[in-house]
Amino acid sequence: MHTNNLAEAIDSVQIAQQEAGRRCMETLLNCYCREVAGPEGQLSVGPLFGQNDNPVSIRLALQRSGGRIMHVRLPLTGDRLLTVVDGASPTSNYRYQSPFYCKSPGKSWALLDWQVLAGLLLREMSLKNKLPVNDELMQQIHDSVAVTTTVLCASRPGRFSQEPLQAFIESEQSLIFGHPFHPAPKSRQGVSYEDMLRYSPETGANFPLHYFAVRREYLLQQSVLTESCDQIVTAQAPAGLAADDEFALIPTHPWQARYLLGHASVAAAIRTGRICDLGQQGPNYYPTSSIRTLFHPDNPYFYKCSLNIRITNCVRKNAVYELEGALQVTRIMRALMPSLELQFPGIRVLEEPAFISVDLKQEDRFAKEVTEGFGMILRQNFADVLLTGVTPILAGALFGNHVYGEARIRELLADMEQHRKIPFEEAAEQWFSRYVAEIMYPVLHCYFAHGVIFEPHLQNVVIGVAGGEPQQVFLRDFEGVKLVKERYCANQLEAISPRARESLWYSNDQGWKRVAYCLFVNNFCEAISQISAGKPALQNRLWAMVRHHLHVYQSHYGDDVSARCINALFNGEPLPGKANLINRFFKRPDRASEYLPVNNPLGSLGEDSAWS
Repeated sequence: MHTNNLAEAIDSVQIAQQEAGRRCMETLLNCYCREVAGPEGQLSVGPLFGQNDNPVSIRLALQRSGGRIMHVRLPLTGDRLLTVVDGASPTSNYRYQSPFYCKSPGKSWALLDWQVLAGLLLREMSLKNKLPVNDELMQQIHDSVAVTTTVLCASRPGRFSQEPLQAFIESEQSLIFGHPFHPAPKSRQGVSYEDMLRYSPETGANFPLHYFAVRREYLLQQSVLTESCDQIVTAQAPAGLAADDEFALIPTHPWQARYLLGHASVAAAIRTGRICDLGQQGPNYYPTSSIRTLFHPDNPYFYKCSLNIRITNCVRKNAVYELEGALQVTRIMRALMPSLELQFPGIRVLEEPAFISVDLKQEDRFAKEVTEGFGMILRQNFADVLLTGVTPILAGALFGNHVYGEARIRELLADMEQHRKIPFEEAAEQWFSRYVAEIMYPVLHCYFAHGVIFEPHLQNVVIGVAGGEPQQVFLRDFEGVKLVKERYCANQLEAISPRARESLWYSNDQGWKRVAYCLFVNNFCEAISQISAGKPALQNRLWAMVRHHLHVYQSHYGDDVSARCINALFNGEPLPGKANLINRFFKRPDRASEYLPVNNPLGSLGEDSAWS
């Protein structure tokens, strides 16, 4: 490499490290302000105080941006944090305009980097809860910054393709930063740099599947289709592979294949001829934003594979009860979809109608590990549900991706602006109104009318756009779909095991919190923040649209139960927010996540009367 090229490479890595570190600080403060400092009265956002006691760069940033000072107190350590944000945010969706500083007792202001900031916040939380410092969470934050740096070095963000399915792939593989309210949004523990480049969607990865042949007596599968899961898999397998009366094919993520081949029970099954390792073969598949769900445009199904890697909160393996649960939700949605699509023509639900795995019929914990390790779910592709001329775009690529997402949504709005010959802000309002109607009505109706609890967060929603405008909304991932226990008794769920039933059941209260968090906090808060960046008046108008559509939903489809929930939102009852920082701090499993109150902007709008 020439000297100039080497210098440029070093510079690009340093720039990526700086950008990754800065975004880490922003997301950490997002979490801390929403979950700790705000609720405990340790946060203020306002004008400059102590004119002679602030760093020069803070004063310059205030002059340049016209923003406000964010001041966070850490009372147990006595430290104070200072930065500039563009203004107050009722939902803690702050936009940071300056470097970050800390002032310890008896010392002057010191410039912060992400490691010091993370250490300060975790130390304060440890003192508050009388617990040791959480080294595991600190390591996850380190992992997240390292992954983000790698992604920034390898990614080439740009305008999405004009070809619909290629644009879909690009959107799935464009999540540079990840969840804006998670302390370690890109954490992938135990992953080498080489594997990061080889398998991460953000690097544009694509690769062949790794196939195994399994003796049919050890096959575990179910299907609600006319074909069995192994028949579907065989039909999509490379030309050189074929099943027979003795063996069936099972594809795996190649990352997972390495785990399986290193498992003692799998190695023994290979030695005794129960399983054959066929290696990587066939066309390249594309990892989607979840990393473990793989896509090929010509395959009628996504393959949702197991992956024994902790990604953010969870090890992403498919437990048997999750395999069963996906099919049970598919059965329920197949019965509901005809009427749902008549009422809400723009909604489509990507069903999960079959699964396959391996059961070695051993009475030990290792057999369970093997079954979970091979578990794979088929998810419906777009082939039969995508309207002509519509391009599917992952919602997270627009609303959960910081500056890169903001650029993509502005491209769509510019397309709509040009197509409709209307001003930008009018296009933004019409776009968002259409989006809210397309997703809110069916999600609320599934919950209130049918007791089905969807998780419409940004990675579970795909938006079908044409001419820049939303035309369809696709809901996906039945792992997160639950059923209101009062609506679905054990007799109605006879097709699945007691463990699967327990995993599907939520109370009404749990269900409403999950729907409200995913829809209003994870989805609409971020969408509004991205669309209205730098335009506070537009932000208020977009929240007013959410309120308007709640009113419309209640008037057309609501009942007494929905009226109580919607009235509470109109009256300003706080929204439920998932406490990702607190949950990670206490090392809670994702299923034990707690919710905390998030300020509800709908209550201050006063546009529509409450329902009686």
